[in-house]
Amino acid sequence: MRGWPWFPTRGPSMLDAHLTEMRELEDHYWWFIARRRVALALLDDAHLAAPKLLDAGCGAGALLAELSARGRAVGVDLSPSAIAITKDRGLGGLIQADLQHLPIAREAFDAVMLCDVLEHVLDDEQALREAARVLRPGGIAVITLPALAFLWSTHDQALGHHRRYHPSRVRRIVIDAGLTVERMSFGLFLLFPVAVVLRGFQRLVHRRRGGPPQTGIIRVPAFLNCLLVRLMDLENALLHRLNLPIGVSLVVVARKGGRPP
Repeated sequence: MRGWPWFPTRGPSMLDAHLTEMRELEDHYWWFIARRRVALALLDDAHLAAPKLLDAGCGAGALLAELSARGRAVGVDLSPSAIAITKDRGLGGLIQADLQHLPIAREAFDAVMLCDVLEHVLDDEQALREAARVLRPGGIAVITLPALAFLWSTHDQALGHHRRYHPSRVRRIVIDAGLTVERMSFGLFLLFPVAVVLRGFQRLVHRRRGGPPQTGIIRVPAFLNCLLVRLMDLENALLHRLNLPIGVSLVVVARKGGRPP
């Protein structure tokens, strides 16, 4: 839940509430830990020396904090609340801006992280073109996305998603942005059956009870949270070696043409 666009049907208080929840959970909740670890592993695989890194849609700042330990990191987010929350972490290098129109010079970064953000952007293709524009030749984009339209549920509605993604469309829009797909795999493979059941249950409950859509974030006991973190570490180890056949999300590494930085 990162990189907020403006939604006419969602007031600022709803966005602020989700950002507050994200700040509360993202340092220890299994889902956020797993998503960060897979994205950072893909970045580390590129072996960039003293890189300049852009966290496009920095949200509450947990990923940006880890990027700052790896190089010169800049965070961009449209939400003033996200910028304020991230500043409270003690992080600098923040820009409040629309990812569709970045106020950043061409070829300024060695890597751009687009982690669970494009689904929030009205024109995701334009946002990808902007990411490609600010990448140096040979630079990489690390992208994570919610996968498969049939998994659409009130979770997506509550988080302000515009879409879920199929690999064929992802490949097309990445190439159209001027990038080359080096790696694409499903993620959250081991929990896919559970997610299918839970998302179906969410849709059923919402049809029967109505009311505002709710996220699928389920608070779990500490021991179960720890178990899920370890399960996702196992999956991330598998993902490091092979592409996974199905999952709740997609992970992509794309490179801009030219010599690596």
